[in-house]
Amino acid sequence: MPLDPTVVADRGAGCLLGGALGDALGAPVEFMRLDEIRKEYGPAGITHPPRLGLITDDTQMTLFTAEGYLRAWVRGKHQGQWGPAALVWLSYRRWLDTQQQRAPAPDAVGLLADKRLYASRAPGVTCLRVLQAANEVTEVPDPEHPINDSRGCGGVMRAAPAGFAPTAETAYGLGCEFAALTHGSPAGWAPAGALAMIVHLVAIRRRSLVEAVDQATGRVLRDDRETAHALAAATALAGYDAAKAEQAREARAFGRRVVTGGPSDRSIERLGGGWVGPEALAIAVYSALSHRTPERFPDALRLAANHSGDSDSTASIAGNLLGALHGAAALPREWLGRLELSDLIDQVGRDLAASCTGSGFDEDHYRF
Repeated sequence: MPLDPTVVADRGAGCLLGGALGDALGAPVEFMRLDEIRKEYGPAGITHPPRLGLITDDTQMTLFTAEGYLRAWVRGKHQGQWGPAALVWLSYRRWLDTQQQRAPAPDAVGLLADKRLYASRAPGVTCLRVLQAANEVTEVPDPEHPINDSRGCGGVMRAAPAGFAPTAETAYGLGCEFAALTHGSPAGWAPAGALAMIVHLVAIRRRSLVEAVDQATGRVLRDDRETAHALAAATALAGYDAAKAEQAREARAFGRRVVTGGPSDRSIERLGGGWVGPEALAIAVYSALSHRTPERFPDALRLAANHSGDSDSTASIAGNLLGALHGAAALPREWLGRLELSDLIDQVGRDLAASCTGSGFDEDHYRF
């Protein structure tokens, strides 16, 4: 099926905006236990982003991933030089400036020229340490030459832009490479490859979410059994809970005793806390599979955010998945109206999509 540039552009924007919405929803409760969240926000937990929906390092680094990839794409098109990982590595070092400086330098270009990005929002310790020591690194880290053995979710939470590579296998490979720049364990970089592949399959190839997760599970099994098993567990739990929810609906319809069950925080707890890569991806996939229709986007993010773990990262990844699946039109207007940097996030997402479909975009913005 030929790519429809308009549809893909909407899904590119939806992927990044959806991730940012999940990030903003989960940020206020990231370091809280579920009982603390409910005590603070009520029995349903946090249900809407704050009036000012502030993004965290998850969305910041996603934007810098996209900028590095698009710089590589433009350079490859015009100069025949293709090295996305090296330029994303430089892009992450540029992101570090936003965490250490208070405002852009007079000669700043690209994302570094946007003063709104100069905000430290609880950045991950692993990323900070690696990038602060980058001058001592003689070669760009990759899965074969890891810089550490980190399994943290800081690799997968920023990998969605790799999904807009030309093919599913390229998306997988780039996701792994981008995450391995800072997270050297297979459990740190393989989930990023799986996320990128799923994003590509639903946004570009128009696969169902179930089909995309299944294909990514098979692919990642070759690199990291832990990630493959986490995805399989998420898929199985989502299917079981969906069946229980359907049984409950039928019971109510026919006046029978209502059975218990359905998507819940109990299933999230079985998948882990999301602090490591496989768990973060599994929680996001479970939440998305459990609420895969467009109108249930807010419920998916609520489920992904309300647990005793890394709430902003898991909700952000869930938002990436469903935004890529349904496009920006499925995102709640009210939530978008609260979101910090929504204009920038939207444009970068559309630029990613344009690079994949061969449509025109402002390539000069990525020439530096």
